[in-house]
Amino acid sequence: MNKTIHQGRNVKRFREMLGIKQEGLAYQLGDDWNQQRISALEQKELIDDPLLEQVATLLKVPAEALEF
Repeated sequence: MNKTIHQGRNVKRFREMLGIKQEGLAYQLGDDWNQQRISALEQKELIDDPLLEQVATLLKVPAEALEF
């Protein structure tokens, strides 16, 4: 079975489970982030590893949890 990995959807799922709004995650990521950029990030099937690691750290989950 070849399941499509959608890392953006995984980010969204964990973010919502933790009750964090897109604005909140954007704030934690820094000045050049906003709600629209988080929304775009959550649409992406694949996210660059450094950014994925950073988001995972903020969501307090292992990066691997967002990769599958």
